[in-house]
Amino acid sequence: MIDSYVIDPGISLALFFLAALFEIGGGYLVWLWLRENKGVVFGLLGGLILAVYGIIPTFQPANFGRVYAAYGGIFIVSSLIWGFFVDKKKPDRYEVIGALIALVGVFVMFYIPR
Repeated sequence: MIDSYVIDPGISLALFFLAALFEIGGGYLVWLWLRENKGVVFGLLGGLILAVYGIIPTFQPANFGRVYAAYGGIFIVSSLIWGFFVDKKKPDRYEVIGALIALVGVFVMFYIPR
């Protein structure tokens, strides 16, 4: 069973954040295409990047449900980071508190040995 493997937090966190970058980046390009009237090339590139995003989590050493549940917390944090750097929107204290709570959930679900 794959969940019995020891998970290297450095590698798995890198994979989680890489997946987040591809998911948010690809989604952002599709957003620009459809909401900001950018060219279809933005949409096609966004779709390609989203397809690559779908592959990245398969390298995690856990089952699908656990990987995607833990990834949800990383996605929350990554979305706030993206918003800060790309949209120039500083997260408020409640967004930061919520993100920290989500990260605690990630570590409990994914990194505590069974």
